[in-house]
Amino acid sequence: MRLPRLELSPGAAGAVCAALGVALLVVPGIAWAAIGVELVALAFWLWSRALPDRGEQLPRWAWLRRPAMALWLAAALFLALPELRSMFTPVPGGAASGPFAPPTFVPAPLPIGRDPMALLRTLASLAVLWAGLELMAALPLSRPFPDLTGPMRPVGPWLTALLPVTGFLVLWRQASLWTAAPLVREIATLALTLAALLAALRAYSRRSLTATLRWLVVYDSALASMLVARDVVPGPIAALLWLGAAGGRLIALAAELRGQAARRGSNLTRLWRLAGWVAGTALAWPLLSDAGFSEQRFHPLEFIVLAAPVFLANALWLKRVVEAPERRAMARPEDRAPRVSRLGAVATLVAGPAALGWAWWHGFEVSWPGAALSLIPSAFAWWPVRRMIAVQPASSEAEDLAAVGPGARDFAINTFRAVTLVERQVAAAIAGVARALGAPARDLHSGDAQEYLLFLVGVAVLALLLPLLR
Repeated sequence: MRLPRLELSPGAAGAVCAALGVALLVVPGIAWAAIGVELVALAFWLWSRALPDRGEQLPRWAWLRRPAMALWLAAALFLALPELRSMFTPVPGGAASGPFAPPTFVPAPLPIGRDPMALLRTLASLAVLWAGLELMAALPLSRPFPDLTGPMRPVGPWLTALLPVTGFLVLWRQASLWTAAPLVREIATLALTLAALLAALRAYSRRSLTATLRWLVVYDSALASMLVARDVVPGPIAALLWLGAAGGRLIALAAELRGQAARRGSNLTRLWRLAGWVAGTALAWPLLSDAGFSEQRFHPLEFIVLAAPVFLANALWLKRVVEAPERRAMARPEDRAPRVSRLGAVATLVAGPAALGWAWWHGFEVSWPGAALSLIPSAFAWWPVRRMIAVQPASSEAEDLAAVGPGARDFAINTFRAVTLVERQVAAAIAGVARALGAPARDLHSGDAQEYLLFLVGVAVLALLLPLLR
């Protein structure tokens, strides 16, 4: 008996791989995260291969293999040497300071002088951080990808916004593997702060709402990852805050691709504007309070650096989510898009305050001056400073890439391009030095496949002997 053969189109197969990959990123375990990122990269490969311009699309998305390889490196180190997980375990640093405040913890001292395995533990932590930051457009080599449209034509603009989602899920779920290592938390905070600044600037410089929403997803993911890196709130609360902010942008982006369903009617438009502003404010408020008012004193530099993108992102949302013109004389009774859009707006509106209430219940405390001042950037986005940002008419993607307005928009796009150019030059210089230093290692084999396998076997044996040589 001949069994029926299941045939899937490249679009359906890619959708299945992407959905399964994102689901695996939520599962605990570094190996599941590596498989999840591999499946997301496979989905983009399938979509790119099915397009007529596959010769251009395949190299464009080939960089998705780098985060997967970084996670495989971290997974191999943690699976081969399980003791690496507890090497930088935090130790108690003092008793609780109040009835709702948890005990303080400080990182363990740097043990490189006592334990040579600490270098491998730091390398594994940096590999996890690399994967999350690159998927979040927070590293030079992948910085401009939110400007691109995904390789699946009907939902291409939405697919690009999927990658910052995977980046945040990697950093959030694997937080215990990278936040405890020395200097990794500081590197992550610096990279994420720069990513949030550049994402807000790039969102402002783009004219179309779809491109703006993609960059705002990058901005939301960077802020939520900073909550995880600085340990401002527990991980589940940071995830809920991110889900309210970034999830609202993703729903609005999907509705924009479905006939601007989120902007049909004045009442629905007002509801979405309020919901997005509340979710963005709820995400940024604890981060501003922690960065600007930690250790019982005011830190003006940290506060201003974070307050600037918070103000700009909220002002962009309020000014660019405007009522779309109704081109139909009569709405179809079976059209469920407005009702689904309204449910999405209500969920976005509720998620942020619910997460803050949950954080307060678990002991999150902020001084009254810090709480009030941390609301100022978001409040200024309403009135009257938001008048500085003019509403731009909708335009096509080609016009969006070519058109650069004068004044502040010109400054924003030039700043973004200058920073990315400097980053790429620095990355190219570092890569050149690494190739020069790694030339002896490349000379260890002639390129023959069997000799390369013997080289890998030797490295594997060395990895097994390292624990015995300590």
